[in-house]
Amino acid sequence: MLRALICVAALTIPFAATAAVAPGGGKFTAGDLHKLCTQTDAISRAACKAYVKGAADGVFNTIDAIGGTTGPRVGQYFCLPDRIDPQRLVDAVRRYVAENPDSADYNASTAVSLGLEKSFPCKGE
Repeated sequence: MLRALICVAALTIPFAATAAVAPGGGKFTAGDLHKLCTQTDAISRAACKAYVKGAADGVFNTIDAIGGTTGPRVGQYFCLPDRIDPQRLVDAVRRYVAENPDSADYNASTAVSLGLEKSFPCKGE
């Protein structure tokens, strides 16, 4: 039963995220992500957390592939503490978009990078 519930959630979350995109397609913007993350239903909240965590992992892995992220390095956008609560990541991104209204048209993953950089900057070695 639990396995079935996990499978349903895994299939539903991507649809919730794409439902936040404006009709007619286009890119998933920071404004779309902010709208998704302000929803109160469980599926939207899970989709928001999954997107933010996935985008953060993607940025981290991309930077690792082009030069490493084992400490503050040129091009590294953010340094997350170990075992951080995903809601703290979401809060950082939401705060960034709210404080920077011009960012609403940015690609959502760009807003994730910038928001996490502002809240979790790398400290010099």
